[in-house]
Amino acid sequence: MSKHPLDHDRGASKGRLERFTAAAKADMPSKATMALQQRPRTQGDGKMKAFSRIEKTGGGA
Repeated sequence: MSKHPLDHDRGASKGRLERFTAAAKADMPSKATMALQQRPRTQGDGKMKAFSRIEKTGGGA
């Protein structure tokens, strides 16, 4: 099995795991992440009610 393109050795560049770890430990989250967290919820609890109903009755609608 061949390596993923990001796993190929490119000299001084970091490996995928190191890049993911650095991103996870970053002090400042990205602006996109902050915007998603601050966006108001538009759906309410409709999905949870539907999931609960399916779980209780074993069917939908």
